[in-house]
Amino acid sequence: MKLILFCDYGLDDAAATYDVLRHAEDYDSADLVAIGGNVPSEISLRNAKKLVANCDFALPEVRIVDTTAIEQPNEYLKEIHGDDGMGDLFEEKPLNGVAVIPFEQWYAQIESGYALLSLGPMTLVKHLLVRAAPAKFIFMGGNLAEAPNFHGYEFNHALDRKAFSECVKMAPHVAITMDTCRNPLLNIQQTGVLGEGTMRDIVRRSRELTFRSGEIGCYIWDDMAVKYFRHPEWFELYEGEDKDGNLLTVARYIYGKKYEEIIDL
Repeated sequence: MKLILFCDYGLDDAAATYDVLRHAEDYDSADLVAIGGNVPSEISLRNAKKLVANCDFALPEVRIVDTTAIEQPNEYLKEIHGDDGMGDLFEEKPLNGVAVIPFEQWYAQIESGYALLSLGPMTLVKHLLVRAAPAKFIFMGGNLAEAPNFHGYEFNHALDRKAFSECVKMAPHVAITMDTCRNPLLNIQQTGVLGEGTMRDIVRRSRELTFRSGEIGCYIWDDMAVKYFRHPEWFELYEGEDKDGNLLTVARYIYGKKYEEIIDL
């Protein structure tokens, strides 16, 4: 099965991508669609290349999809994601053996039956869902009871509310909302993270920047979508309706372990 990630490459996208690629042995290939959101699409593309080039494990077959020719919403959130949009953690390295292809070429090749992780605004996801149906559709976005974090909504939802509403109706899904992530067990702001490795470096940098940005709590939002993707037994599902009337199938974290205990699981 093909794995497709739509990521607006900020720090939590980096954590999620690193996590899922490190454990992608059940997938034939992985396509990383670098979209606008946390950063402009051209910065997202640069960060996707930089992240893949710095992966310190054997990769599956990976392609990076260039969406820079398409207008997309974004906010360059340097106070949250660093000056380069991805924590200023990674050096530029050659991207060996990884194809970079334009969105239109990639889109024409997609067939039904893929696994989809949407970790940013859904502006381009809706086009994919029109063309071909996923076997799995998991996204990070939306909020029900939890207080919003961007203009009255969760960030990914806020940047393209129309696309969000369309996509959640187009295919069965599991939503990793702010309600999923704002669990005290998943907040690493006070406890921090020990240990070595790239994944832990990303998480530590995310925490450090919350003190600069003034965020209350530190949650590695997009990686919780990957945790559900890989460990659905850690969650229970329930149905909810957001303030726009979108009906969401939401994952609630029930595993009982702190985030720092599950980073590498």
